[in-house]
Amino acid sequence: MTIKDTYDMFMRNRSVYCSPETLRSYEGHLKVFFDYLQTVGGRDIEQLSFDNFKDTALFGDFVIYLRKKNIRNVTIRSYCRIAKAYLRYCYQNDICQDYLKGVRMPPDDSVPKEVLYSDEVKKIDACFDMQTEKGRRNYCMFHLMLDCGLRSQEVRHLRYENIDRERNIIHILDSKGCKSRITLIPHFLIREIDHYVELCVRSSNFLFVSLRSGEPVTADAIKHLFSKLKKESGIKRLHAHLLRHTFATSYLIGGGNLEFLRVFMGHSDYNVTKIYSQLAAESKMLGVDVYHLDPIFFTKGY
Repeated sequence: MTIKDTYDMFMRNRSVYCSPETLRSYEGHLKVFFDYLQTVGGRDIEQLSFDNFKDTALFGDFVIYLRKKNIRNVTIRSYCRIAKAYLRYCYQNDICQDYLKGVRMPPDDSVPKEVLYSDEVKKIDACFDMQTEKGRRNYCMFHLMLDCGLRSQEVRHLRYENIDRERNIIHILDSKGCKSRITLIPHFLIREIDHYVELCVRSSNFLFVSLRSGEPVTADAIKHLFSKLKKESGIKRLHAHLLRHTFATSYLIGGGNLEFLRVFMGHSDYNVTKIYSQLAAESKMLGVDVYHLDPIFFTKGY
């Protein structure tokens, strides 16, 4: 069986439950891994098999190969996570040996996480024209990321029926890593979403749509929104994921449970969630006014 055959098997397996965006991520990241295999093996992946790499430190050598390219560790870790998923699939299906055993990932050198402060959120909120459909739509998308911890992709894929208004719960389907989860939604945000829906003429089942096409908002539309908000609010460090950082940090500052936060955030790795413990502790020590989450996250025992 060739490497190309195993790749096709892996992608068919993932296509059953992964979103198109996740599949594109797999495809792009694995291309880097396969380029490495072709460099080492001297042939295309259609002609290579794992027999060509028998008894080698394949994954460890791939990490070394990436580090020699003088790219940041955070980028290396991104490539390696996808390569690990592919190699783990092959090992579990008795296609190759365990190339992952004993290999450590390079340390994370990503930019330290930051948060939004209460006065900054007020500045941003002032940028939304709440008298228009577009303004209300953008306000709701922004606050779903900030007050519920949703990723921008999850906001774009959200449907009206995913919101349980009686229990203040959002059912997030087809999330990152092909998982589903729940999180809470404050009363004020449900009201704003309902006001937006009253203004919106939609032909799509998705909650947030383009005013021109009626199709779901795109990733480019989200990028354009944050670029506009950054300029109008004067907050240069503003980006979509900053809102999730703020949500997680504010939740822990308010006394939230770390394991519940892992569920709310959709993290499979507990160590990723623990990063926010340090950010919350630092914010408390400095006495900064991090944006406050709605009391619903604390009055229900979460």
